Amino acid sequence: MKRYAGFRLAAILLLLISAPFCGAAEPGIVSEDESSLTFRQNDGTEVILPRRPGSTVICYSSLVQVWYAAGGTAVAIPAVPTRDTLPEAARGLPQLGTHNTMSAEKIMMHRPDLVLLNDKLPGHRQLRRTLAELNIPAACIDYRNYRDFREIFELFRRLNGSGASADAITGKVDALCAQARRLPSPAFASIYIGVGIRAETDRANAACMAALLGGRNIVPPGRSSRGPFSYEQLLLRDPDVIFLVTTGNVAGAREVFRKEFEARPEWKSLRAVKNNRVHFLPPDLFLYLPGSRFPEAFRHLAKLLYPDQEFIE
Repeated sequence: MKRYAGFRLAAILLLLISAPFCGAAEPGIVSEDESSLTFRQNDGTEVILPRRPGSTVICYSSLVQVWYAAGGTAVAIPAVPTRDTLPEAARGLPQLGTHNTMSAEKIMMHRPDLVLLNDKLPGHRQLRRTLAELNIPAACIDYRNYRDFREIFELFRRLNGSGASADAITGKVDALCAQARRLPSPAFASIYIGVGIRAETDRANAACMAALLGGRNIVPPGRSSRGPFSYEQLLLRDPDVIFLVTTGNVAGAREVFRKEFEARPEWKSLRAVKNNRVHFLPPDLFLYLPGSRFPEAFRHLAKLLYPDQEFIE
């Protein structure tokens, strides 16, 4: 009897521990009608967004590509180091400043029907609450890497009442990844050079794409996109290829690279260095999420991961 009582107690404790997690609602579209759509954010907040908004302000540059690909237009966007990362139709739009200097005052100047923000930025989450108090519909979107693309495209397509489809984009990516994953899996490191040097997990954009193409990240999985960089671990794990992701200041990043990497005598001992497989990735495809240009970004990366392979497009 004592043993069965112990089993019952363990079962009750398990239910109590798991109950808060079982009740957590998934983010995404909750409901919609002809005029509006209810969207649940990552934090569980449900926001009502207008369908077919007349004027949209986008406060995170990587969302601009997806919004336009899904049939939308905007009246203002954040500043970007190069307009090449933007759809051609958005390159002449007013720029509101960098994504971390957005304010309700700047946004309200454009009288928006809808504001799109970035869920991973605390300042954007606070800004959404401020806009809600001003009765301006806004949503914080969690867009970290390619795995989020299709769901966000579908949200934007339905908001715009568009017949656009993500299949033309994702179909090309899926076909390329299927070819690549049949090949021997190269080990890679993806290193971010910006304000400091960080190692990228598979949650980061470039590392996510490399992993989907069959590469093996020497950095273990983590809850965040980037973590502390260890030069010693890089030497120990000695990847086949090294990717360098930089901010828009590519010249500054190259100088950091020269001082922090090339100046070290151990650098030349790495397999990737010996085989000339250290690559700076173009920011417009890998720092920013390229949206409709994802097939181009995947092809670029596939050729670096598998330099001797011809891929069928």
